[in-house]
Amino acid sequence: MAVRADRRGGAVLAFGFREIDPTTLGSLGLLLALSPLLLVAYPLLVAAFVIELTRNRRTAVLTTITVVAVLAVYGLQPAAEPVARLPVAWLHSGFANYIGAHGDVLHNFDTRFSWPGFFALLAFLTEASGLHDTSALLNWAPVVLSGLAVLGVRAIAVAIVGPGQASWIAAWIFLVANWTEQDYASPQGTTYILLLAALAITFQHLVSPSPLAPRRADVWRPPAPTNSVGDRLRAEGLVVLMAMALAPTHQLTPYMLGGLLIVLVLWGRLWPRWLPVVVLALAVGWFVLAAREFWIGQLSVITGSLGDLSSSVNQGIGQRFVGNAGRQAILLTRVGIMGAAAALAGCGVLVLRRSGSKSLLLPALALASFELAVLQPYGGEIFIRCYLFALPFFATLGGIALNALSERVFRAITGIALAVAMLATVTVRGGNDSYVAFTKADMDVVQRAYDLARDGQSIGTVVSYAPLEWQRVGDVRQVSAEDGCVVFPNPESCVLKANLDYLVINHAQDAYGTVYFGAPPGWTAKLADQLIADGRYDRVFAEDGSQLLARKEGTR
Repeated sequence: MAVRADRRGGAVLAFGFREIDPTTLGSLGLLLALSPLLLVAYPLLVAAFVIELTRNRRTAVLTTITVVAVLAVYGLQPAAEPVARLPVAWLHSGFANYIGAHGDVLHNFDTRFSWPGFFALLAFLTEASGLHDTSALLNWAPVVLSGLAVLGVRAIAVAIVGPGQASWIAAWIFLVANWTEQDYASPQGTTYILLLAALAITFQHLVSPSPLAPRRADVWRPPAPTNSVGDRLRAEGLVVLMAMALAPTHQLTPYMLGGLLIVLVLWGRLWPRWLPVVVLALAVGWFVLAAREFWIGQLSVITGSLGDLSSSVNQGIGQRFVGNAGRQAILLTRVGIMGAAAALAGCGVLVLRRSGSKSLLLPALALASFELAVLQPYGGEIFIRCYLFALPFFATLGGIALNALSERVFRAITGIALAVAMLATVTVRGGNDSYVAFTKADMDVVQRAYDLARDGQSIGTVVSYAPLEWQRVGDVRQVSAEDGCVVFPNPESCVLKANLDYLVINHAQDAYGTVYFGAPPGWTAKLADQLIADGRYDRVFAEDGSQLLARKEGTR
């Protein structure tokens, strides 16, 4: 029966799928562009999973259903939209292209070049696959990285609660609650997989007694795991190797791993108490010795936000709740998913206590993930990152909670909860697509700018929503007029202040101004016409609503 439901879900996905033009999307993003038939497919996939889990529990069938669900949630936009999304993904492509072409980072250019591990990996994969540039790898990165993340959460849950029903539920809670979109081609998306792998190895081979054990172990003399010395040595070596890969790749993730390992030490569960010291020493060593370009002369900027929780709250929450009603609905849905995941985890804690386990290790690990909010606002994304770090533990506790229900109640509650969460996550993952999704015309306009611009000239946008910086990094200045300038209500003054040689105009920028600031639709086209009428710019290329303006000689 589960197989039939899975086939029906797959068929409905196939028949309900259609390509999407990002220029037609409004403030609710992808949701209103999806066919009702496609939306029906998601509850069918959940039904197939729940039926199989409670009846036969065949690993191959559950794995197949899970793979289809990963494709349905994380592969929807790569399959439906013309080109890869997110401006920052294209920027990362440009960084990797630079390393591939020059064999070195561009010094004193961007903070991220101080942690170049991911960009070097992307350049290597591009070269090994015979591609012309890294942009070909961008589109399907979310499917690969999120699929691996679901596998990683399943491995962590198996190490904690065993391979049964609860660990499968944990994997699916993660699958349907991960709306964060940190799985694009990025350092954080890649290092998150390494973090999950390191934690899975740690829980499986280096933690004793079980995190669910009722007693508190001796912090100074933790009991040795029941496996062999060789198993422990191999596990320790793998975790250290992963920490070595994390240190030069991302600013936050290695410290998160070290912090979680410290929690395990404080609970007397981690056998090699030296492990978090090595993980953190590698991260600090890279920061001090290899990332000197980042911190020299900027220590006051770096340390100024330490302990400033109000700054994190303001940037991570207060400044994000702006925009029209559609955007507010998307933001509230995200908060709702986070709250539901946390509440379900709380139910898991209650189930453990009723069963005799008074250990608070799992909730402590989840709460420890939010320690970063005290340390650094991280550009306003810190609470998104904290939630993502906590989600594997929320999911494991949620799996414990749902697994405690009777079979009949389990089917109803789990089916409804997963289906609602899956549809909500699909909605919010596509909630920004009116201004973070691009068209082929957008790519062609930027490519024309690269072809025309001379070294040292500038290519820019009004606001930062265009597929820019994927070529000619370091050769031409690629900026946004909103950098250091308040664009609304007078975008023309910011464009003139930026003194751009080439100006890229597209629908994504138009949608951003409309959604965030209430600008009238078409404001970017009117701006372009005004710049041309004033004799400042000429239109040198246009395609399907995207256009490229070139500054006239002698104008400033």
